[in-house]
Amino acid sequence: MLDTTEIAIFAAVGLVFALGLIALCRWSGAPAQRVAAYALIALSFLYVGFAFRAEEPGAWVGVEMTGVAVFGTLAGMSIIGSPWWVVAGFALHPLYAIYFHYIGAGSQFAPAPFVIANAAFDVATALFVIFAALRAAGKKPTAAAAPAAQRKLAARSQHRAPSRDAGGPA
Repeated sequence: MLDTTEIAIFAAVGLVFALGLIALCRWSGAPAQRVAAYALIALSFLYVGFAFRAEEPGAWVGVEMTGVAVFGTLAGMSIIGSPWWVVAGFALHPLYAIYFHYIGAGSQFAPAPFVIANAAFDVATALFVIFAALRAAGKKPTAAAAPAAQRKLAARSQHRAPSRDAGGPA
């Protein structure tokens, strides 16, 4: 178990990584829910890698792959649907990490500093996705957006080559 100073240091490291994720979202212009979903999947797979360090890696890899399935499903649902799925994943993941990998049986193979940094990263990322989702919900589409999309579609259709016969494409 880590002492209070070490916990604070590694939690700060997790927050720095969360700031890096936020910067990546801002720089790339990618939706926060998509980048966060990929991060949740990657974090879940890191624990699978740590499970190979266990005394009986076969059983532990199976347990960790179950975690990948659960958190991967939440992440996947957020990629194709609502951002609240990845928020739920990032809200549950620190509980899973602390309870199972810091206090519980998974502490034999998961490094405690990583677990603490991961929990802080999870909380900060969940808060960022909540902020981004609420901000996107607050933006109402402007009246000029719909005609602009129709003009763009019309411009695309004008550049198509005519077909040889009236029955279909050339």
